[in-house]
Amino acid sequence: MTVPFERTRALINTMRFLQELMDPKITPRVRRAIRGKAKSLLKHYPSFADIEQAHKALPDTYGPVPPFSRLTGSPQAVMTIEASSHHDD
Repeated sequence: MTVPFERTRALINTMRFLQELMDPKITPRVRRAIRGKAKSLLKHYPSFADIEQAHKALPDTYGPVPPFSRLTGSPQAVMTIEASSHHDD
């Protein structure tokens, strides 16, 4: 069963994955069409603020966005989110 923090973690990790697909330094062998698709998907992807609003409206469905993730989408923040969320995985 998926719990709210796992759903939020999946949204944040998916955002980071799409960002990585767009960066040729991180993913050098990705085709231009795939990079374009990632960019197109991110254009309307929920922001941290959107995810936080979803949590406030539906706390049983979406978990809160960790405060540090709102400050940066860096790999360190994402790894911290993952590490802090692995109690029962």
